[in-house]
Amino acid sequence: MSSYLIIHTGGGLGDLLLSTIVIEALHRADPQAEIDFLVRASNKPALSANPHLRQILTCDAPRPAWSQLPRWMARLRAQRYQTALLLWSNTPWAYALWGAGIPRRVGQDSRFSYSWTFTHPVPIRSEHGDTHSHWTEILLDFVRALDLPVASDLRPYFAISPAAHSRALELLKRLPPGEGPIIGFHPSKGVAHLERVWPWERLGQYVEALEKELGARLYLSGGPAERPLIDELLRSKSLRALNLAGETDIETLAALAAHSQLFVCPDSGPAHLASIVGTPVVDLFALKEEFPQRWAPRWAPYRSLRPSSWSCQREPCRKNLCPYIDCYREISPQQVVGAARELLEEVSSRSISK
Repeated sequence: MSSYLIIHTGGGLGDLLLSTIVIEALHRADPQAEIDFLVRASNKPALSANPHLRQILTCDAPRPAWSQLPRWMARLRAQRYQTALLLWSNTPWAYALWGAGIPRRVGQDSRFSYSWTFTHPVPIRSEHGDTHSHWTEILLDFVRALDLPVASDLRPYFAISPAAHSRALELLKRLPPGEGPIIGFHPSKGVAHLERVWPWERLGQYVEALEKELGARLYLSGGPAERPLIDELLRSKSLRALNLAGETDIETLAALAAHSQLFVCPDSGPAHLASIVGTPVVDLFALKEEFPQRWAPRWAPYRSLRPSSWSCQREPCRKNLCPYIDCYREISPQQVVGAARELLEEVSSRSISK
């Protein structure tokens, strides 16, 4: 029986959710295989219900300390894995796999410090000038490197329990009354100093336009630290939207999205989560560092909104380096409303045709 270890300890929630397509690919190609996954402990809930995993190993940080490598080498050697796929490569994990003596080791090419440790180095398309391939196709290159067949209908996986559906329905009872569509809005994107740099005023204009022009009943999601920021945003504009920041774990957020007609957010993990559970998404790709074709939430109907130009010329245009993030001003509330309306009409027409 084949045994595989997948390691993905870097990136955010969206990166991890998309990497579940590798689990599905390995299972399809080798149905009897035992598959384990090593992930940061904070992201374990995103994988807990995956039916194709034998066990989930956890670590505390994206890369182990050098002093921890002997312990990890011994632990992985004891598992007798035949193949390891390091989806988010870094030097310590590459050395750990090499030191554990795993026969087949798949990881990123073109890295002087560690690519030599891999028996199957993979050219990462995005590192070689490709801006068009979806990230899931880039991840599936790790499976292709093993000469395994890759099916054309693969998709990422996330399961929602009945208990999470019940929690979501209870939360949605607190929405403002009305007949308008239920729309989820996740306004942030894992940026440090959110209160100082994030474009809350512009995001509030999106919420205001969705309420007024579509009659939408909105809930806003986020972490506990974002709750007072969202409270202030809603108060300042006298908006009716429900603030659920700090009240949802990943499974409850997925269930909320599944019971919504639409989900809106800056390009981030919740966009992929909503798409994977089948909810249409309006995805905002405002920063220059973002690539809509690579990160599109393509598992449900979606619209990717991108500025046609940037009045700001500061470089680099990256979320954790820019002190202003005012590029969201280049995406108007009318664009967001227009994309939302198109998706709602598209989904409605599909339902009628069925």
